[in-house]
Amino acid sequence: MKIKCILIDDEPFALNILEDDLLSFDNLEIVQKFNAPNDVSDFLKDQPVDLIFLDIQMPEKLGTEFIRELTDPPLFIFTTAYHEYAVEGFELNAVDYLLKPISKERLTTAIRKVEEIMLRRDKPKIDHIVVNVEYKKTKIFLHEISYIEGLKDYVKIYLVNRAMPLLTRSNLRGMEKILPETDFLRIHNSFIINKSRIEHVTQTKLTLPEIALPIGKKYMTNVDRFHLK
Repeated sequence: MKIKCILIDDEPFALNILEDDLLSFDNLEIVQKFNAPNDVSDFLKDQPVDLIFLDIQMPEKLGTEFIRELTDPPLFIFTTAYHEYAVEGFELNAVDYLLKPISKERLTTAIRKVEEIMLRRDKPKIDHIVVNVEYKKTKIFLHEISYIEGLKDYVKIYLVNRAMPLLTRSNLRGMEKILPETDFLRIHNSFIINKSRIEHVTQTKLTLPEIALPIGKKYMTNVDRFHLK
């Protein structure tokens, strides 16, 4: 899978360094470089790309402003020397936010994220899962699931408008593999929730219509990147 990308940065030196670093990735193809975002919109109409690397602080237009103006932006990664735009960057659904000078390790991590997103996009959209409940294969539509609780070798699947959960032999890691990441979020060692069911989010807990669940420390980043709509 070849990832077609463009680079945008008003500093030629920074642009050249990024290009040199990216040339070591065989799965990347640099289609074009730009010193300003003004001509990029027209370029994208004729030359669609998979990914944009772009600076934020540019004299003609902020990188965040440029992304907001795009009707259907490709995947994008911010490359900047300013950490104060990080929250806005993730609100815009940036794949990653890389602070200059960018290490090879951080760049590799960001590109892996892009690969994972593109692979998920290529997979057919599913609307249900099939699990064993009381020795019977049971079809469960995703919109019926409110949240899932892990119990060592079993999980409880709590359904909307159903008092008793379904019990199936599995674990949360196994459930994560079959549930689409676009619809479900791991928030704790013991819980996966349906994103569409979220009503409130605080630093320590997440509230669904029927229950408030704790947010585990190592999953706080997952929750921080989710924003209610």
